[in-house]
Amino acid sequence: MKWLGNAGWVALVTATLGYAAAALAAERIDATSSEYKSHHIKSLEDKGRSTLSERWKEAKLQASLPGGFAHTAPNILEGADRLGRAFDVLTRSGRALKVVQLGDSHVAAGTYPAAVRTTLEKAWGSAAGDSISAPLRFNYLARNGATAEGFITPERAEQIAEMAPDLIIVSFGTNECHGMGYDPQAHRRQLETVYDRLTKACPEAVIMLTTPPGDYLSRTTTQAVRRGSRTQRRRMSVRGANPMTAKCAEVIRTFGSEKGLAVWNLNAIAGGDSSASNWVAARLMRPDRIHFTPEGYRLHGCLLGEAILSAYNSYLTAATAQN
Repeated sequence: MKWLGNAGWVALVTATLGYAAAALAAERIDATSSEYKSHHIKSLEDKGRSTLSERWKEAKLQASLPGGFAHTAPNILEGADRLGRAFDVLTRSGRALKVVQLGDSHVAAGTYPAAVRTTLEKAWGSAAGDSISAPLRFNYLARNGATAEGFITPERAEQIAEMAPDLIIVSFGTNECHGMGYDPQAHRRQLETVYDRLTKACPEAVIMLTTPPGDYLSRTTTQAVRRGSRTQRRRMSVRGANPMTAKCAEVIRTFGSEKGLAVWNLNAIAGGDSSASNWVAARLMRPDRIHFTPEGYRLHGCLLGEAILSAYNSYLTAATAQN
């Protein structure tokens, strides 16, 4: 009977502890909830606000477009302050900032994201794995011919989530608008789908968008040809700057602004409607007038890296003023 009494006490204590643990678990904030994210972000912003390490210094910016480019815009991010949470991780979390760039063939070639990574590493340093002693870990995922909606499937979003990114750079648009049948409203719906997939899979990641650089489009036209006393109509293929690219860039820019995302508008920076002809004149595009030379992709990457660093410099200025 005494043994049974002890067993009863053990069962009672176990049940009581289990109930208490369940009650505490019920009171915890769900890690994917907006309340948790708000608390997490605030605590990260508050951490070390008055003791920002002196190792974080203003980055030097030196990349520029070739001198002959017409109708260019400053190489800055629209909504640059929206990267603040990513810079908080970089400067205050004590671990590596994890960046993932997603894209089409421009990114898949490897030269473009490598130049972004190298530009950031020069300013911040690099990380091996999840090293807490170095600040940057950069990866990319891309596929030739991809659109954002076709590439960032729910399954792909889960793959991205496994990388635990702090900053996701979404670089698509060329394939969405490579044709005169480009539909801005359909593209907007696709961006909404992609945004929902990424925010559901990676609720704490900062997302930024980039616009396509510009390309050429082959169109078939009919031309009247005079042969003696007769006039014949002949079909001809004509290649010129793709007029849909600027429209696509505007859809991406507007969507980013509405969602509170930073946007790097490469199309406008490189000249808007003149961007494709600017790239060609500088001999930075391949003969297909869609893809770029290694030098062209390196310039893309350096420009994007420095646009991010320009936002980082502004972040440091604001952080220093609060110290």
